[in-house]
Amino acid sequence: MRFVSRDFPLAFHENAHRAATAGHCAAEQGKYWEMRHVMIVNANALKEDNLTTYAGNINIDVPKFKTCLDSDKYKAQIDKDIAEGGVAGVQGTPSFVIGRLDNDKFEGVRLVGAMPYDQFESKIQQMLDQSGKK
Repeated sequence: MRFVSRDFPLAFHENAHRAATAGHCAAEQGKYWEMRHVMIVNANALKEDNLTTYAGNINIDVPKFKTCLDSDKYKAQIDKDIAEGGVAGVQGTPSFVIGRLDNDKFEGVRLVGAMPYDQFESKIQQMLDQSGKK
């Protein structure tokens, strides 16, 4: 089993696309998960100045991060993630897909919204039982 985080910035969130880019830029410096956590904790404060402050707080090279953030180098990847999310039926965040895409066909279940671990465990167990694996 793998946990994969994909970008799905919603158009009505003014800073969502920039925040998605910030995650990629932090990943360049090995700090993706740290930046992602800081952005989730500060979800209502994701303006560019705040993002560079957060980067500094987690010991990222801020000038390098800012250069990356100001570029459009991850636009294609973010757009691809949005398209794949659409194929999987994702319409908002947070959304979780347990399953896979096979030739642009979604196989599995979607869980929408923040929820306790038990709900994930239950769905994963159901899928394992259906596949005959434990």
